[in-house]
Amino acid sequence: MIGLAWRMAWRELRAGDLVVLLAAVAVAVAALASVTLLGDRTGRALESRARELLAADLVINADHVPRAGLAAAAGRYRLETGLTATLPSMAFAGGMPQLVTLKGVSANWPLRGEVTLGDGASRHSGRQAPASGTAWADPRLLNRLGLKVGDTLSLGDRAFRLAAVLEREPDGALDLYNFVPRVIINQADLPSTGLLQEGSRVRWRLLLAGKPADVAAFAASVRPGLARGERIEDIREARPEIRSALERASRFLGLTALAAVCLAAAAVALAARHWLMRQTRAAAVLSTLGATYRLRLLVFGGQLALVAFGASLLGLLAGGLTQSLLAAQLTAWSGAALPPAGIGTWLLAPAIGVVLVAGFALPPLLALIRTPAMAALRAGLSTSTSGRLAGGMALAALAWLAWVAIGDAGLAAWGLGGFVVFMAVVWLVVRSLLALLVRLPARGVGFRYGLGLLGRRPWLASLQAGALAVGTMALLTVAVVRGDLLDAWQRQLPVDAPNRFAINIQPEQRAPFAASLRTLGLGTPEIAPMARARLLAIDGRPIRADQYPDERARNLAEREFNLSWRPGVPASNRITAGEYWTAATAGKPAFSVETGLANTLGIRLGSRLAFDVAGRRVEAPVTSLREVRWDSFQVNFFVLASPGLLDDTPASYVSSFYLPAAAVKPFERASTAFSNVTVVDVSAILAEVRALIDRLAQVIEFLFLFTLAAGGITLLAATVATQAERTRDAVLLRTLGATRRQLVAVLMAEFVWLGVLAGTLAAAGASTLAMVLGRQALDVDIGVNPWLFVHGVAMAGGAALLAGAWAVSRVLNRPPARKLREIAVDS
Repeated sequence: MIGLAWRMAWRELRAGDLVVLLAAVAVAVAALASVTLLGDRTGRALESRARELLAADLVINADHVPRAGLAAAAGRYRLETGLTATLPSMAFAGGMPQLVTLKGVSANWPLRGEVTLGDGASRHSGRQAPASGTAWADPRLLNRLGLKVGDTLSLGDRAFRLAAVLEREPDGALDLYNFVPRVIINQADLPSTGLLQEGSRVRWRLLLAGKPADVAAFAASVRPGLARGERIEDIREARPEIRSALERASRFLGLTALAAVCLAAAAVALAARHWLMRQTRAAAVLSTLGATYRLRLLVFGGQLALVAFGASLLGLLAGGLTQSLLAAQLTAWSGAALPPAGIGTWLLAPAIGVVLVAGFALPPLLALIRTPAMAALRAGLSTSTSGRLAGGMALAALAWLAWVAIGDAGLAAWGLGGFVVFMAVVWLVVRSLLALLVRLPARGVGFRYGLGLLGRRPWLASLQAGALAVGTMALLTVAVVRGDLLDAWQRQLPVDAPNRFAINIQPEQRAPFAASLRTLGLGTPEIAPMARARLLAIDGRPIRADQYPDERARNLAEREFNLSWRPGVPASNRITAGEYWTAATAGKPAFSVETGLANTLGIRLGSRLAFDVAGRRVEAPVTSLREVRWDSFQVNFFVLASPGLLDDTPASYVSSFYLPAAAVKPFERASTAFSNVTVVDVSAILAEVRALIDRLAQVIEFLFLFTLAAGGITLLAATVATQAERTRDAVLLRTLGATRRQLVAVLMAEFVWLGVLAGTLAAAGASTLAMVLGRQALDVDIGVNPWLFVHGVAMAGGAALLAGAWAVSRVLNRPPARKLREIAVDS
């Protein structure tokens, strides 16, 4: 039976009857395989390199120097300890400044993993730390400052000899957002730089390594007694921001793949039913010759199984190639190669193809083999109760495929439901537009009959338009809308908006720093005080991170705040509730809180907040709530204190200012007098953000090609399914005297209208999505881009015309007698 099924399947493929089904399954498998393989590889990379990401087995991360008691406790559990301190700083070489991430490491760093160094001639890896008075820098710093091994690099008050090029550090791997050059020095040299001052943003990490049981016992013993600002990181929590980012990206890519799978599933259902309807005569002959139910199931089901297996192999090949290209992109961005995917993930692809075919082809297959011979010859497929009940398999198959694509049952249900709702809206819109268009005055044969052909099959026209619209909208969103969003975001900034932030300005440097800016013609910028503080209580209730279910709220509860004090409302702030202090009330203790922070932490007007400021408890009521325009790039704070409340608090100062291109070099020379002041180039950050979005867009565009391909195949499947009816119309028109030219105009007009409808829907959907994202994500107003409609109609129309050209050629390039025989067979 396998040989017979193979010969029949090969004959059907050569005749072209199973090609659409093969292509639909292959596209669905390729889309899902690329996402699942890439997700498996990134997950394995995080697991296999978790200890390297920590440079230890366990880390205590703190915003202060780790307590001596922690190291002593580690010694009792026979654990090795190390220490690192990381902070942003300015590096100078030859009078040129550069923002860097400075790390001081202990002599035994790293406890796990290896650091790789180069000196221009060779490379060596191992467990090593810089000697006193020397520094290691990554290639980016060398390129930007024109340095080489042996040159001098200034950090704060200390000069260091550049001893090696830092090619790889274990706890810097897979840092997708690390665009600042890195410098490593010996931990013992860090105090001599003078950079450890009030307001310095230092992150301390106590590294621990030992036997797994000892590490677990130590963590269990110290976890209950951790102080504020201290947290434990283990191999399961290594770089949670990276894991979270990858998980979100994986879910988004899964939703992208789900759109392709849903469209491909519709194509499978159409193609399978059309092919099985054409097998009714063969099924009737087998039944007449005495073929049993099991034999007929093996013959026709075997052909579908062979197609599913072959399409799965093709899809696996395409998906494997796609994920290899995407993995290469990730490797280029992160500098860390991804391990190969597990064999189980590779074996998932054939299962995807089988489930897709079984779920959407089994109902018509059961109807075919259950239909008696005479009934099959008279009416085609049966619609028995068992066949209709088997249709539930389609929904079950789609649900399983959605779960495979996304990995989250809840999100999969939302994604699948959203797709169904979108297609329902498309169906209503297409029905309404067709009902309106057919009432318009008719001009030309093509115009009138093209609309008539679509109007006779509204459900199929809706499916075709929806399939094309989904694919086209996906590409429009990535190719056009992302640029509109970023351009609108940047256009709302004034030309002279601040593009530099200066932090860690000491009190005695305020006047000299402001004078240096005035000398350069940059005016007098605002220099605001800033004190580090930790929120202790709200209305007398102590703050605990575990009392907040939201992750952002937990992070805010654990983090240190930057408090400032101002006599008046900052220019980029707006009071939304309460009253800001005035000259008459400025002496009264009070806080003003940003509305977003207040909503997240449950702070209300009148709430009494308690902060720990440099070891001193400071309490005051909230007298006003503020809306802050963070994208103004002015100096803004979550919490402002009334004048006088924090006057005796040790503080550093922060400023923002606009630095034109012509003043960059003079400013860099002048800034050497303030070696401890860190200057952040916001324009460079914006450029990096745009570059990162472009990189992600390239990945998404690549996967959206599967969505467009699935939409095209669905259009083709629907075209094939209506080919017999289209041929019958052509024969009737030729009988009534229509010329070949008129016939082409009539048939092509159907696809032209289909492309116009799909392109318009795609552009409308992309415009709506842009407006929602602009308002919700970037707080900008996005207008309707008329070019979206031009691009949408062009893309969808081009795809529809290709399908139309193929359909017209099959109708016109066959003899009339053959057309009549095909009509008789399909009927």
